[in-house]
Amino acid sequence: MPSPGLTRRRVTQKGVAPEVRTRVVTKLVEAIDEAERLAKGSGRRSRSGGGGISPKERWYLVMGYLTQVLDGVLKNFDLESVKEKMDQMETVLDELQRTTSTTG
Repeated sequence: MPSPGLTRRRVTQKGVAPEVRTRVVTKLVEAIDEAERLAKGSGRRSRSGGGGISPKERWYLVMGYLTQVLDGVLKNFDLESVKEKMDQMETVLDELQRTTSTTG
């Protein structure tokens, strides 16, 4: 949950190589799997001074945060690919309008 007074900012990186994004997604998925494995192996009881949250709950929180990051990366990728396709369609449409107006 964001702190009062802080706003979330979404950053879309244009020009990021697809292989970089693929590596990031792969590492995030691996980290999510590892957090799940650690959560399943962790105890349900918190130690004294642990803030009342069990290790199992903490690992599931980490897994949730990683999943949110992964979701953001994938949404940015989808948005970027849609924008690229829209640009391509506009180019094709411009070309069709130009050729139609000269032949008609």
